[in-house]
Amino acid sequence: MTVDDAVVIKSNTVTYDDGGGGCAARRTGDTDMASSRPKTTKTSGTTQAERLQASSLQRREQQKENLRGTILSAAGELFLEQGYEAFSMRQVAERIGYSATTIYRYYENKDDLLFAIVHDGFTEFQRALVAAAESTADPIERLVALGAAYVRFGMDNPVHYRLMFMQRFDFVFDQRKARQQPMIDSFNVLQNAVASAMDAGVMQRGDVERHSQVVWALVHGITALGLADRGRFTADDVDRTMAIAMKMMVRGLRP
Repeated sequence: MTVDDAVVIKSNTVTYDDGGGGCAARRTGDTDMASSRPKTTKTSGTTQAERLQASSLQRREQQKENLRGTILSAAGELFLEQGYEAFSMRQVAERIGYSATTIYRYYENKDDLLFAIVHDGFTEFQRALVAAAESTADPIERLVALGAAYVRFGMDNPVHYRLMFMQRFDFVFDQRKARQQPMIDSFNVLQNAVASAMDAGVMQRGDVERHSQVVWALVHGITALGLADRGRFTADDVDRTMAIAMKMMVRGLRP
């Protein structure tokens, strides 16, 4: 038999060269030991089992993150309803349909839970301020944009804003667990904008921190009014008041 005749298919039998000059045959339906061994699918350097494990881990992490968000949302609402003294981890658990033990797996006590709410709020607040500061190169327009972003955050996130600036403002200076402090960083965004306006000569020179507090007090006052009675102080009222306040601020701060 030649090499070209090594494999010949006839009917349902495969004839092949046995390597010793002879021929051996087996039926096409037969299965040898090699083909019966379990195969491991491997794609892009990972096995199917590894991909399934990674997917399962990702799913569990997402479920934990979703529960964490549910806990924080319920806790913020309860804190505003009950106040600090009456607020408890058990109440949070009851509201979301979990045991108190589950809540304690995520947070040590009610202060730790409330701090997490404030921390998350300031993280989003900082992002909003950074985006506003980067939206324009004009120093005055930057201050106006920051003021608008501040008020908009408060009106869109009343629970977070009340906890951050009205109920537990002491958390702003809390350094627990050496966490990154978006609380302080968010104020730095405003102070940098004020310093830039002074350097550009469009704002009277003075104490940067003090001038920043003036701007902060202005926008905080408008936000607090808006949250105090949203039926009487509507979104349109907030926008109109904000527009007038910004004009007065710019005129008052010019050199």
